[in-house]
Amino acid sequence: MMERYSDTLDYAKLDPVKRQAMSTFEDTMRNPERLRIRVMPVGGTAAVFDFLDYDFMLGFNVEGLGTKNLIADGMYRDMKAQKYPEPERVYDFVGFDTVMMSAMDLVSMGADPFGYGDFLTAGSDDWFSDGKRNQALLNGFKAGAMEAGFAIPCGETPVLKGIVDPETLVLEGASVGLIRPKSRFIYGQDIQDGDNIYGLPSRGTCANGISKIRNIAAKLLPDGYFSRLPSGRRLGDAVLVPTPAYVRPLIEMIDAGVRQASPITGHGWEKVGRANREFTYVVDSLPNLLEVYDFLIEEGGKHGFDVSDGENYFVWNMGTSVTMVAPPSSESALEEIAARHGTQLQKLGHVEKGERKVVLTQKGVEYVP
Repeated sequence: MMERYSDTLDYAKLDPVKRQAMSTFEDTMRNPERLRIRVMPVGGTAAVFDFLDYDFMLGFNVEGLGTKNLIADGMYRDMKAQKYPEPERVYDFVGFDTVMMSAMDLVSMGADPFGYGDFLTAGSDDWFSDGKRNQALLNGFKAGAMEAGFAIPCGETPVLKGIVDPETLVLEGASVGLIRPKSRFIYGQDIQDGDNIYGLPSRGTCANGISKIRNIAAKLLPDGYFSRLPSGRRLGDAVLVPTPAYVRPLIEMIDAGVRQASPITGHGWEKVGRANREFTYVVDSLPNLLEVYDFLIEEGGKHGFDVSDGENYFVWNMGTSVTMVAPPSSESALEEIAARHGTQLQKLGHVEKGERKVVLTQKGVEYVP
């Protein structure tokens, strides 16, 4: 029987819990009003608080890395056993990935991140016995904060024996950002028929669909994460490439006309249509696949995994880290901003009136958010 991502992580079971939580907590949304603070009633990648007496809002986000650090954990153990030099270097970007999962969600609502708190939950305090590994992990958090421009003034390192596996960490954190002026607040409210869909490229798999990658790697024994891609690169190294830090260019792009932004994380390309508006999002120019995806699709297909286009574009980012909706008149400004920040603007498609769905025309795939 073909193995699908839903066999490991089934959003059909998770999404109802999120809706249940939102319903349960709905009455709490009025509590901040005693301080003249309103919780903005919009769905999005972060919560937004409107300070009614001032021309600013605050964005707030809580997000975890997922299971990507398990790849670093596995490579680290094998490399130590085989006496590789500097095995801790596999953690160089794990902290970077963790902060970007929150910061990119935050900036997608127009909030400029200024603070982050990390949560490094261990199953055993023995995990922290290698000071060099600790430093590599922390260096990644710092690098993300320096590139995106926020502080990390607090954090926590709980040890939950019997709950968390003693050979790994649960990595997560929360970020807070300023929306000033309030007109910078975006959630797709101004999307119009004829707008274009743009993207900023990923350099690798980022942090979504990692469970499927780990399952495929487990089938590639004995080499696993040390399996070689056609270029000679190790699979684990290709997957541990960090999530791009597009915080600074995104802030500039929002000021240049971007009306909606969405990181391609859980639910994959369905996220293109995240704005709750009656539009069809037509993607007719997909990015070329990175080598790591070609490898995962080929090897996954050999080992009984569902590697259909509908599955792949729902599970992985497939070469795009974040998508944006903006009017055609903003295109030249977006291209200039992207180039100035050392990246390239992807032209992916357009928005048209119709049923709310995402259509990948080249693949014959449709998603209904």
